[in-house]
Amino acid sequence: MTLTADNITTLLADQDLLISAPEFDGEIKHLAYNSKEVVPGTLLFIKGNFKTEYLDAAIKDGAIAIVAPQNFKGTTDLPTWISDDVPAAMSIVAMAYYGYPQNDLALIGITGTKGKTSTAYMAYEILRAYTNDKVALSSTLQVITGNEPKFHYRAHLTTPESLDLFRWMREAVDNGMTHMVMEVSSQAFKMRRVYGLRYNVGIFLNISPDHIGENEHPTFADYLAHKMMLFDHSEQIVLNADSDYFGTLIEHAALNVPRDGIWLYGKEDADSPKADAYFEATDTNLHGSVFNVREVGQQAQHLHINGEYTLDMPGDFNQSNALAAIIATRLVSADAPAMVEGLKIVKVPGRMQVLNTKSHGTVYVDYAHNYASIAALLQFVRQNESVNKLTVVVGAPGNKGVSRRPGIGKAVSEGADIVYLTSDDPQYEDPDKIADEIQTAITNPDVTIYRELDRTVAITEAIKNAGPADVVVLAAKGLDEYQKVNGVDTPYENDWAVAQRIDSELEF
Repeated sequence: MTLTADNITTLLADQDLLISAPEFDGEIKHLAYNSKEVVPGTLLFIKGNFKTEYLDAAIKDGAIAIVAPQNFKGTTDLPTWISDDVPAAMSIVAMAYYGYPQNDLALIGITGTKGKTSTAYMAYEILRAYTNDKVALSSTLQVITGNEPKFHYRAHLTTPESLDLFRWMREAVDNGMTHMVMEVSSQAFKMRRVYGLRYNVGIFLNISPDHIGENEHPTFADYLAHKMMLFDHSEQIVLNADSDYFGTLIEHAALNVPRDGIWLYGKEDADSPKADAYFEATDTNLHGSVFNVREVGQQAQHLHINGEYTLDMPGDFNQSNALAAIIATRLVSADAPAMVEGLKIVKVPGRMQVLNTKSHGTVYVDYAHNYASIAALLQFVRQNESVNKLTVVVGAPGNKGVSRRPGIGKAVSEGADIVYLTSDDPQYEDPDKIADEIQTAITNPDVTIYRELDRTVAITEAIKNAGPADVVVLAAKGLDEYQKVNGVDTPYENDWAVAQRIDSELEF
């Protein structure tokens, strides 16, 4: 894979991303945005503040040209393309360098405040059944580009940087994958990680205030606007008719896609606009659920998705997500037998994992991390368990999602009896101050509050102090095997492993 200087100049000029181009006739053999990834023949993208010593190291390792912002203050004789939007330029150049692999994949993009990962795994399992394991995945938890373990990667972002994304797409195509399911965050649009990319189907699950803060979205309006950019880049749209702000969502969707390309879904008898397909639960328990799907109207009859489905995940919010996955995968040709098979076996690592202890009640491990997801999880536990005391172990990340902290406190105040406020990827912030912000929103005087910033100790205390009829919820970190502290991924046992170990030690 190579690009000439003329190729790059043309690509950027065609997208109005070029301020000036160098006089350069070399050939680009590698792309990088991190100086540590430079090899001989590399074009290096400088997206923001970039220390001179990093550039010196990159030149030493083989960088032969750069793409830099207009205000770039580095000193270099390297050929330089100047762009006023380097992240967008990187996406356009990367997709060309890797041969536009998206054109060889049926692509489903999924956004929403909660449920993206679960829905992605549902669609992934359905398509695995339909394609005989020829589907790639890009999720918050992992990236899968092939069936061998060496093609399974740990994810660091909900949506990868564009250069990584197109490299993984190329690898997926080379491995014979025909479909790809990916989570698309609001930050992916804001930071241009998916600039120029179009989806065969875009799923919009729901929207509620989240990711609002100094380093993310300044306002909810900005967050919503970037979420809705999925509508601008999708051939067909699957939209939750029960979502908050539905009027705004459908109005924006209709600007880009005709009504026969917009597929509405919702809960049976819900107070919502008329959907094209409804779901209704017929049986649910702690380990799964059974639900019916009913098509409504002439448009939906072409889907052929009527019938009963068994989902290996509990809760009506998961049934709603399952219906979104059913419709989206049908639009990229999956059939009903694949849907039935995929939903019956789907597992999401770190989601709704349940540990039944002998004498310390039930422990739930889940990635729930904001008001909507934690409130739904606690409500589900209350509805499906005979609970004496419900304990939550929870924190919030540092330097991101500041707006979710009051929401976490509110969810705890509404649904918990006991809370252990602890650390959760504090980064450069003081975890004690993060806990202060959560605690301020816990207004229910009946909630007992403990502060234990060592997450392992907090989990240990919560389980040790639980009785046989109690429930302990370990929220937000799931199977994450690190804590982000001062810019370093610090090894951490993970919530599920800690819970299992503590249970084993207590029962020994």
